[in-house]
Amino acid sequence: MDKVRIKLNSTRGIDQIVLLNNVDRKKIIELEGEDEKVKSVLFGKKNNLGVKQVLDCDVMMAFLTNKEFGWPANNIKLMHGDKIIGGDVTDPVKLQEYQEHSGYCVFGNIVVELDKLVKKGSSADSICMVVNPKPFPHIGHIPGISDALMASPSRFTDEYIRSRLQPNSKKHCIGSFLLGFNIKNHIFGNSAECTSVKGSVY
Repeated sequence: MDKVRIKLNSTRGIDQIVLLNNVDRKKIIELEGEDEKVKSVLFGKKNNLGVKQVLDCDVMMAFLTNKEFGWPANNIKLMHGDKIIGGDVTDPVKLQEYQEHSGYCVFGNIVVELDKLVKKGSSADSICMVVNPKPFPHIGHIPGISDALMASPSRFTDEYIRSRLQPNSKKHCIGSFLLGFNIKNHIFGNSAECTSVKGSVY
């Protein structure tokens, strides 16, 4: 685990990290459940597939980011039935182009195609915001680690993560992410250490 911490601490834009335990996991499950119950007037329900996959990993961590972090692109999709009607855009130039185009509607960094928007008479509940995970290759070279991925948490979980970190580390941070990965015994010095870490997240 020391190699993981060292790599994360040396990754540009990552401000502070924390290893999450079983108590954290249960709390995040609760908070994400609350978030899914809060339906957006514009985007209906939410399905955070990324967080759900991180919760299934052997090890869970969280980290705060500053403006130098490479923010993941194309991880949010707006679905109306089986059709994609919009998604997130991180490129400010492209975002400006969408704002100036009459065929699109922009909400923050979410772009929606107007001709695919909910038809008259349909409810917002038929729209679903799907938040996908993203691969996290920064630690992929470390022996014994596989399936590393990151996920954008809900605002409830974001607040919880920030409460687990030092106050002076949060002033210039602009976001938080959950990190999950699976492990093999030989990443640890002995089998007891491996069992201990796995037990901390299950």
